[in-house]
Amino acid sequence: MARPVSFFKVAVGLLVLFTGIDVFAAINVRVAGGHVPGQLVVKLRDDMVKSDVFRTQGLMISKIRRALGNASVLDVKPFSTDKTLHLVKIADDRRMRDVIRSLKEESYVLFAEPNFIYRAFDDGIPNDPDFSKLWGLRNTGQTDSEAQVGKAGADINVLPLWQKGIRGSKKVLVAVIDTGIDWDHPDLKANLYTNTKEADANSSNGKDDDGNGFIDDVHGWDFYSGSNKSRDDHNHGTHVSGTIGAVGNDGVGIVGVNWEASLIPVKFLSADGGGTLQGAVESINYARLMKANIMSNSWGGGGFSDIMKQAIEATRDAGIVFVAAAGNESNNNDRSPVYPATYDVENIVSVAATDNQDKIASFSNFGSKTVHVAAPGVRIYSSIRDGKYDFFSGTSMATPHVSGVIALMLAENQDLTYKDVKERLTRTSRPVRGLKNRVMSKGIVNAYNAVHDIMPPSDDPDESLWKDVARTIESQHPYLQNQNLTFTVEHPGAKYLRIHIAKLNVEQGYDMLTIETPDGEIIDEFTGSADDQMSGYVKGDKLIVRLKTDSSVEEWGFLIDKMQVITSVSVGR
Repeated sequence: MARPVSFFKVAVGLLVLFTGIDVFAAINVRVAGGHVPGQLVVKLRDDMVKSDVFRTQGLMISKIRRALGNASVLDVKPFSTDKTLHLVKIADDRRMRDVIRSLKEESYVLFAEPNFIYRAFDDGIPNDPDFSKLWGLRNTGQTDSEAQVGKAGADINVLPLWQKGIRGSKKVLVAVIDTGIDWDHPDLKANLYTNTKEADANSSNGKDDDGNGFIDDVHGWDFYSGSNKSRDDHNHGTHVSGTIGAVGNDGVGIVGVNWEASLIPVKFLSADGGGTLQGAVESINYARLMKANIMSNSWGGGGFSDIMKQAIEATRDAGIVFVAAAGNESNNNDRSPVYPATYDVENIVSVAATDNQDKIASFSNFGSKTVHVAAPGVRIYSSIRDGKYDFFSGTSMATPHVSGVIALMLAENQDLTYKDVKERLTRTSRPVRGLKNRVMSKGIVNAYNAVHDIMPPSDDPDESLWKDVARTIESQHPYLQNQNLTFTVEHPGAKYLRIHIAKLNVEQGYDMLTIETPDGEIIDEFTGSADDQMSGYVKGDKLIVRLKTDSSVEEWGFLIDKMQVITSVSVGR
């Protein structure tokens, strides 16, 4: 079993062109919802075109310039097959609606529409032979590497995006700040970022050809050794990179959340997985200098650093999304901050890990105020060095799932700000009952919802209806070894029921307090220290509290000081 690794547009896509009605009818094509940035199609009245096509084009240009405040109109060109149709290009895609609205007011214009993108429609399932092992991307209920049976649908719901042709873009730059990337891995090399100004004849000329302060940085930089050799000598960075952007549908190995991306290796962690504050800050600054859209950070440790916080604040000011692993200590980050994930900087997205049954990983840190989302992170199959693959676990593995989803979001809409991205991720996550008190989103990142800004329905009861009821349950202090103790909590007539844990101190990762339904479904579980915690709820008037201990450490135990009930039904959003 792989142990948790230290925690570390103008996208056009595939434009399908056709020559003739029969060919068009033979292929199932549909609009993917996007358009070519800065382009619209205008349909003119027949009589206007017949009278003076150049005069009409001039009228359009003048009208658009007035609508845009004299902003640039790049081109107006008639279709070769129909002179009543014109392709119009403007410099600022953000003004598209204003232009269309203004043109539709003119009598000589029949229609004005964005130049929509169409894509071939297929089942979206890549031909990569090990795709079935990637339960985080598509969970059909298959078993994982430890034979744990999965729960169908317990994944990030990316397949529907692939089916619509939304599969990433080389225009999105993802800086993988880690142990480097295996440049030659067959599943990664096509998506490895290349600094074109330093490439080819300039790749080893010993000059800083792009003037960024780094000589021959063709594929990122290594701040551990101080060289351009950002190759992975550990496996961790290569594994993270595969989840974000292993090449899709190439008949090799696996597929990433993005079939296409630009992965920038920024190395500061050594072969043994360790690095310094200097290396981390230099890496963050370099990724900002290279204009990365996303920074994926599957690492952490050390104490609070004003210097690192300031470096991350600079990425915020540059509009970059900073994704960070929440950590692997079963820790409540709300109470005991873990860095960099818990810095109070607005562009940070902190990530917890879940398993293939939608449960938070036993090792994962959590925090309803400081950990924003959850994603698959247990026994994740991905690329490692020398063209190989392996299963790793950790919030390190959950983080690239989220970085990958953000890359898809930006591939479809590069106008999204870090605020937009973070708000969408949390608001559109799929609700999972066991995560309601663990992460801010109360659920698992949902790629389809995030790209399309869809808020899922919730059957949560109205929070204002919860009422306190006195109920005290506690273990021995300290508790005994090899225990499997159950306590029944019941309130006749309750529609919903949950308990409040005043104090919990059990051996982290080994001894567990679980909240279950009467038929054994686990609703919530706690380990380590978790004072002042409200549990997930049970529908009905009875729940079971279970304390399971192993044969070693005896800690203080637990104290439940009350339960909360709802006796009338009112569902939330």
